[in-house]
Amino acid sequence: MGANRLKKHLEDVLLLQLDYSSLKTPAMDRRGLVIRNEIPNWIRASGVLETAIGDRIVGELKVQGKDGTGQKSRVPWVRIFNPELSPSPRVGWYVVYLFRPDASGVALVLGHGSTIWDGMTFKPRAATEAAALMTWARKIGGDEAARAGMSEGLDLGSKEDLARAYEATTAFSIMYDTNNIPNEATLQKDLSTALRMLEHLYSAAQSGQEPGAPSPEIVEAVDAIQALARPNSSKSKTRGQGRGLSGPQRIAVETRAMEIAEDWLQREGYDYRDVHKNKSCDFEAKKDGVEYVIEVKGTTGGLGTILVTKNEVELHQNRFPTNALLVVHSIDLDRQTTIASSGELVVFQPWLIRDEQLQPLSFQYTLDAGGSQ
Repeated sequence: MGANRLKKHLEDVLLLQLDYSSLKTPAMDRRGLVIRNEIPNWIRASGVLETAIGDRIVGELKVQGKDGTGQKSRVPWVRIFNPELSPSPRVGWYVVYLFRPDASGVALVLGHGSTIWDGMTFKPRAATEAAALMTWARKIGGDEAARAGMSEGLDLGSKEDLARAYEATTAFSIMYDTNNIPNEATLQKDLSTALRMLEHLYSAAQSGQEPGAPSPEIVEAVDAIQALARPNSSKSKTRGQGRGLSGPQRIAVETRAMEIAEDWLQREGYDYRDVHKNKSCDFEAKKDGVEYVIEVKGTTGGLGTILVTKNEVELHQNRFPTNALLVVHSIDLDRQTTIASSGELVVFQPWLIRDEQLQPLSFQYTLDAGGSQ
């Protein structure tokens, strides 16, 4: 590949930024060639994809460069992403090189899709949504980013909407000044670090911890329904892109949730018994002469949605207010050893099931025997 080849590619794009035009010009043609071909080819051939991250993602990562469709963009970019977890630049997490419009530098960014299509144009992601995603990512990767010399956020030096959207959805970045772009070894080390951090975010997102993400249990249920209803469809064959839990993993999460729930029952002074194997609740409990039914739900995801059966709904609606829901979320699951640990308990007591908060995942439809309507 030659020494400092990536450094040269980055410098070439920055030099061409000085001759920016929204139209097709020789300078923009050359910029597009470097962005779409030369930098991606260097990344693919460098070995960084194979050495920087674990075997679970290697082979799935792709590289894409974009400098504008039709009109040339002020901020060209090259991103590295998992096509299932980030099928487009508007969705999911990825590592990306973003070039400042004023040609003063290029940033290595760990960021998230920044815009949403509203049917007419691409608009920046809602500020509250972007802020929640960035807070979550910085909590996961803050220590590693600090050790690597990465900063929170990004400054592209532009007031344009798209540049501002990129800034709002940047968790961490390193800005390389045009006159001081480091050597090949440093560039490759920084890229490897960013890709390891990307793997951590992908792993956490697959566990359902990302703000607004469905829990693995919901993903698994939807996949199972899809597979039964449309067994030959491509969606039913993806099986949730690996986000669901295997049988042993599911048991480990449920067992951990039951342990935490039992500790709570003991601390609160309940007399109780485990009835989850033969009844539509997990515990029957008694305190101060009052009998309760207790439901326990465990998830590796955040506090968002849970799965409930028809029988569970009917039982808790009938027993309200002498009932409770104990949700143990953010359980830490080692998928290789199938060991579940930690978890945060949230207690809903009494548990009022509101019809407007119940969402059907599927319907059972009874057909007319004669075949006509």
